Amino acid sequence: MQKNHWWQILIILIAAFIVSNVLITEKGIGFGRSASVTLSEDERQWLEYHGPLIYAADNNAPPLRFVDPADGQYKGVVVDYMNLLSLQLRTPIEMHPLLWEDALSQLSSGNTDLCDMFSSEEREKNFVFTQSIYNLRGVVVSKDARIELGDLAELRFATQEGDFVNEYLLNAYPGIQIITVSDVSSALDLLLEDKVDAVAGDEPVILYQINEKNANHDLHIASQVLYDNEVVLGIPKSKKELVPIINKGIAALAKTEQLERIQQKWFGISTPIVQTPDYILTLRLMVVLISAIGTVLISMTLWNKSLKKEVDKRTSELINSKNDLQITFDGMAEYIALIDLDLNVININQSFVDFLNIKRAEALQYPVGTILESFDYAAVDEMIKYALATGKSITRELVKSNHYYLVRIYPLRNAEGEMKNLLMVIQNMTKERISENQMLQANKMAAIGQLAAGMAHEIRNPLGIIRNQSFIIESRIEDDRSVRSFELINNAVERASRIIDNLLEFSRLTNNEKKTINVKDLTSKIMALENKTMLKRKIKLEMSCPQELEIASNAESLRHILINLISNAIDAIGEDGTIRVQVVDDQEMVRIQVIDSGCGIAEDEAQNIFNPFYTTKSVGAGTGLGLYIAYNEAKKLGGSLTLGKSEDAWTMFEISIPK
Repeated sequence: MQKNHWWQILIILIAAFIVSNVLITEKGIGFGRSASVTLSEDERQWLEYHGPLIYAADNNAPPLRFVDPADGQYKGVVVDYMNLLSLQLRTPIEMHPLLWEDALSQLSSGNTDLCDMFSSEEREKNFVFTQSIYNLRGVVVSKDARIELGDLAELRFATQEGDFVNEYLLNAYPGIQIITVSDVSSALDLLLEDKVDAVAGDEPVILYQINEKNANHDLHIASQVLYDNEVVLGIPKSKKELVPIINKGIAALAKTEQLERIQQKWFGISTPIVQTPDYILTLRLMVVLISAIGTVLISMTLWNKSLKKEVDKRTSELINSKNDLQITFDGMAEYIALIDLDLNVININQSFVDFLNIKRAEALQYPVGTILESFDYAAVDEMIKYALATGKSITRELVKSNHYYLVRIYPLRNAEGEMKNLLMVIQNMTKERISENQMLQANKMAAIGQLAAGMAHEIRNPLGIIRNQSFIIESRIEDDRSVRSFELINNAVERASRIIDNLLEFSRLTNNEKKTINVKDLTSKIMALENKTMLKRKIKLEMSCPQELEIASNAESLRHILINLISNAIDAIGEDGTIRVQVVDDQEMVRIQVIDSGCGIAEDEAQNIFNPFYTTKSVGAGTGLGLYIAYNEAKKLGGSLTLGKSEDAWTMFEISIPK
C-alpha cells in the first residue's frame, strides 16, 4: 500500500506539471503546440475580398529562398515559414520567385503583398513593416583571411542589386566602390576571378554559396560582422490593413517549435536565424530544467509529431493541388504563358517550353521579349501594348518560317476588376491552313478540268467538219500539190484530236481506285501536252521507257506528279535545254526519273523544297504547294519522291512507286 501511495503522489505531481506547462504555454512559451489565430470579422473579410496573398522575393538566395533547378520548385527556410503562416491564417499565400530588385519593384507597386527584408528609412517611403520574424547578420568575405572592417573603405565590393547591404555600406563608408549583380553567386564569381576585392551580404546565403563552389580554402569571412538586424515582412503602404493580420500569424508561430525545426532542417548552425525574445528563452530554459520527467518529454514529443504530421499533410495537399493544376496546364497543346504587367513570365506550360527549346526555370527568369526573340516578337509586343492600353483581348495571325500561328492576348483581372496579368496563347494553325489551300487548289483543278472538257467537246465538232469536208474535196481533186496540202490539213486535224483526247482524259474525275497503267503511254500523253511550250523555248526531250511496262496504280495521282515535275523542269531551263525522262523497271518497284539541264537547286534550298508554301519562284509565279502535294501523292501511292543528281550532275527528281 505504501508503495502504491508513492506512485499515486508521483502521478499527481506529473499531472500538476502538465497543467502548469499548459498554462505557461497559453501565456506564450509555446513548446510544440500550435497557437490559434483569432481574426476580427473585418480582418477576415479583408482577406476574403483580397484573395490569395502573394509573397515575392529573391529566386536565387539559398538556403533562405531559391528555385531548385532539379524540379523547378521554390524552396528555402523563408518559403517553409510562409507555408506555416498560410496555415495559421487559413488563407493561401502564393510564392513568386523573382530577381531581388524586381521583387522590391513589384511590392512597391502593390502587385505583390509580402517580402521579408530589413527595415530602413529609405524603405519606409514605400512600405510598412510587421513584427520581426528572424535575425540576420551581414558579413564580408574576401581572399584575405586578415580582413578587418576598418579596411573596407579602400576595397572594391560586389553585392546583390537592391540588397540592404548596399545602403549600409554607402552610409558607413561614403565613396566606397560597389558593383551590383543579380545574385550573391555572381558576386562570388567576380571575387574568385579577382575582378573585385570583397563581397558583402547575408551570412547564410554567403556560407551556402561558398560551400556550393567548393571555395572554403580560397575565401574567408571577416571575424567581425557588419550588422545583426531583425528581419521583418514588408507590405505596400496601400495595404497597411494587412499588417495587424500578419502580426497575429507571426505571434502564433512564435509560440511553437516549428521555426526552430525549419532552422535545423536548412541550417544546422548554432546561431539561430529565427528571432526569439529573451523572456521566452528564459521561460523555455526553466521548462527544460523542470522537464526531467521522461513521461512529460514523451508526451510533448508525441504532440509535436502530431502537429508536424498535420502541417505536412496540409502542405502536401496544397502542393498536390498546385501540381494537378500545373499538370493540366502543361498537357494543353497550345503554347500558353502567364505574363505580369511588367512583361515578366510568371508561368509557362510544357508545350511552350518545348517549342522555345529552353528550360522552364530559364523562361521564368526573363521578360517575355527575351524568350520570344526567335519568334516574331515585334508583332507580339504590339499586341501586348494594345491589351495593356485598352484592357481588351486581341487576336492576330502571324507567319514565321512557313508556319502559321494564331496569337491571342487576354487581360486577366482581380476581384476588384483591376488588370493583374496577361495570358498569351499561341496556336499552330499550319495544318489547317494547308488543308484550306489544298481544298482551294483541288477546286481550281476541278474547275479547270470542267473548262477543258467543255472546250474539248466544242473544238472537236468543227474539227470533225474540217476532216469530213477535206475528205470530200480530196476525193474530187487529182492535183498532186493539192493532195499534199490535204495531207497537211489531215495531219493537223489528227494532232488537234490527240490533244483533245488528252484534255478529256485529264478532265475526268476519278476516285482512289487503282488500275493497270502503261507507263510509256501515260508519260507520252503528258509530254504531248507540254510539246508546244518546249518547242517554243527550244527545249529538247529525251525519253527512255520500256514499251510494255505496266503498273497497278492511281493514274490521276501519277499524272499530277509528272505534270508538276515536268512543268518545274521547263521553268528551271527557261530556254535552250534538255529534259530527260527515264523509266527504270527495278524488280518490285518502278523508278521514273525527270532530269533537266536547268539552273539547279542550291544546297540550302534543297532541304526545304518539299515544305508547304516554300517556293524559289518570283512573287505570283508559284504557290509553293506543287512539290509538297506531289510528295504527299507519291506517299499515298506507297512510294516516294526524292531529289538528287544524275550522272552528268543535272537536277533529278525520282518517283519510286510499287508495280
